[in-house]
Amino acid sequence: MTSRALLAALFGVAVLAFAVGCGQPKEPPKPTSFEFEHHNRQKGLPEEAITSLVSFGGKIWAGSKNGLFCYDSVNWQIHQRKNTNVLGSDIIEDLKVSDNVLWIATDNGACRFDGNNWASVYTGGRARSVIGRGNELAVATAYGVVYSSAGQSRTLGRESSGLVMDEVNQVIFDHKGQLWAGTRAGIGKLASDRFQNFTGPAKSVMGSSLIDVPASPAGCQLPGNNIKVFMPFGEKMAVGTTSGLSITDLMGGYTNYLSQHRDWFQRGGKIVEEMVPGNSPLPGNVINALARSDGNEMLFVGTDKGLAILNGNEWLKLKEAVPGFPSIAVTGVAWHKGDLWVATGEGIYQIKNLGALIAKPVPVAN
Repeated sequence: MTSRALLAALFGVAVLAFAVGCGQPKEPPKPTSFEFEHHNRQKGLPEEAITSLVSFGGKIWAGSKNGLFCYDSVNWQIHQRKNTNVLGSDIIEDLKVSDNVLWIATDNGACRFDGNNWASVYTGGRARSVIGRGNELAVATAYGVVYSSAGQSRTLGRESSGLVMDEVNQVIFDHKGQLWAGTRAGIGKLASDRFQNFTGPAKSVMGSSLIDVPASPAGCQLPGNNIKVFMPFGEKMAVGTTSGLSITDLMGGYTNYLSQHRDWFQRGGKIVEEMVPGNSPLPGNVINALARSDGNEMLFVGTDKGLAILNGNEWLKLKEAVPGFPSIAVTGVAWHKGDLWVATGEGIYQIKNLGALIAKPVPVAN
């Protein structure tokens, strides 16, 4: 081959490589760390001790013991009994979004907001959690689930409906529209006015002996039975307890995550407490809050000792990903327009552009 022919061939290869490269643009490298902003009184947040947090209607909604606050990216709007009559109390217990409606539980009733109109939905006392779907409504109370369908209301509890315990902390509807109740002693799924209960293995003291309490059903492996918070996560359920986190179908498939913790053991005729290593970077085992990214790529976990983020099957190294983020109790988490909002007793932290971690599909050349 002559020098001229060789140069022509090399030029052709270069043009071909350039053309192929243009047809398959590469995804830009993901940032290695993320900045955060601290929203507090100095920046307009009306109350720093936040009890719950959600994203609704393109805005951030924060509950506190001094009212409900709404942030439109510029200002915080305050909702209290004096200007929002349907709020039975300024003490907000829980916030949820379902059926394109914001559901607000207070220590004196529950209400809803559809983006335009407010309405009271429960006036029977303290509501620990409230959720609605279609013509169904469920309220978590200390004496069972106050459930209404098509205007007919009744209380579903241990005696009337077989719920494992009357002290209900949380109520949710799953992706199939089934109602679940999280109690201080396990989870119940409602079917035909009866609950199917799920309780993990536990330990009980009888005299000077430590007795193993079997799970029910036998395959249930919840890490704890005091349910703090739970929600649908893909086709499964993310369940936060006072003893750890489980991602489960509640049918035999359980992936449990625990931090280092103390547990009780029988040693030489005595009951002793010993430290047990964890199996994950969870900073604490008391799970106070859960949220997920829009496509369930990431799970955000708020614990009594800090934040944890599960990205796919890997836990994010938070100290590296968000340098300087505080290790304090988290009371709420919300995913909002690619940012993660984290509620604490010291205000709200906004981790910016975390959505950059979500893998985007790479275009394929025609």
